[in-house]
Amino acid sequence: MASNSKKLIEFPDDFLWGVSVSHFQVEGHSHEVDGRLSDWSLWTASSIKILDGTNADQACQFHSRYKEDIELAADLNLNAFRTSLNWAALMPEPEGKFNSEVRDYYLDVFECIKRKDKKLFLSLFHFCLPQWLAEKGGWTDSETPERFAEFASLAQEAFGDYVDFWVTINEPMVYAYHGFVTGTWPPGNKVDYLNAFTVVRNMLSGHALAYKNLKVDDSSKPVSFSNHWTPFLPEKPWSPFDQMVTLMRDSVFNHTFPASIESGNFELPLPLTTQKEFHKLGGPINGLKGTMDFLGVNYYSRELSRFEFKWPIDFFGSKSKHCDYPVNDLGWEIYPKGLFRVLSQDVKPYMHDSQGNLRPIYITENGFCRKFSADLSDGDWSLEDDDRCGYLKSHLVAMKEAMDSGSNVKGYIHWSLI
Repeated sequence: MASNSKKLIEFPDDFLWGVSVSHFQVEGHSHEVDGRLSDWSLWTASSIKILDGTNADQACQFHSRYKEDIELAADLNLNAFRTSLNWAALMPEPEGKFNSEVRDYYLDVFECIKRKDKKLFLSLFHFCLPQWLAEKGGWTDSETPERFAEFASLAQEAFGDYVDFWVTINEPMVYAYHGFVTGTWPPGNKVDYLNAFTVVRNMLSGHALAYKNLKVDDSSKPVSFSNHWTPFLPEKPWSPFDQMVTLMRDSVFNHTFPASIESGNFELPLPLTTQKEFHKLGGPINGLKGTMDFLGVNYYSRELSRFEFKWPIDFFGSKSKHCDYPVNDLGWEIYPKGLFRVLSQDVKPYMHDSQGNLRPIYITENGFCRKFSADLSDGDWSLEDDDRCGYLKSHLVAMKEAMDSGSNVKGYIHWSLI
């Protein structure tokens, strides 16, 4: 890949280059859609939940077109592929076994991926719950970690021979934030911090249990989770209040999950621990410590944080609307320096395991967003990719600079293929 100065940038021969998808966003799986088997299939069926009134019933039709889609990835000369399992379609009922038809579909998908000689990164939970589990409270329910561990065990038994890297949970803090603070994702709770942190504790427990089950038959397969890393900076660097909320947002959003795994102890930030109901959530989690064989880094942009003068005081502040750089169609700044910061500074506390070994880092998501009207049909639009190409080049340069400064990055998986 050449930089703007045309200088050739070389990567190691064994470096992994891949693409990523998640099942709900691409599949359009008939079992899930027809039966409204997941919380997300129900959520998108309600037009008032989605800004443009669309749903994901067809998605990208990966369920029926996966062979040609995997061929597209092969044509790009990639050697890694990341996807996720449709928990709702695999387990439409809480009976402790997989639907055989859906299991066979995934077996064929993974056969296709391995025939193309690609390393498979397989995520167990990428935001979607079976509806039968969501109705019981989802990740707020104390039994969900055990159900997730059971799902992990079944997945390992059915698909373990194909998997090269396991990702237990994708972006746990994003899930807790949008489901229980902003209310824009299922179950739609707003400013519900108690349940948000209950979800985080249960996800940590579920991750620990799943890690153990995934290691039963083959301890050599790396297991971890994917963390959404966002460099937080104060909107007004001279403001101690903006500095305060910036530190709070960084501590909670970026570090809660990896720090808890590193220590084996779920620690909530002040001032939450001064409240009895929050204080009870903290403490050790059995089997959690060290369950992170690699660092899965999802990176898109930075965030400017601002303190709001109101009562009661909100120590978490809010996201600033101010932008210094061009943005994508989600309003996220294009900020490759943030990727360098994450890889060279922010992940430093987790770079080594308890034995002193350097953990490998895989960028499990990084990409650029453009949106198009849902009523466009074949032939009346074209994809102008200059902005996306620029984003990709600048972030690969930043990644290589981090590698040259000592960051142990072993692979880059672009979001997304389709």
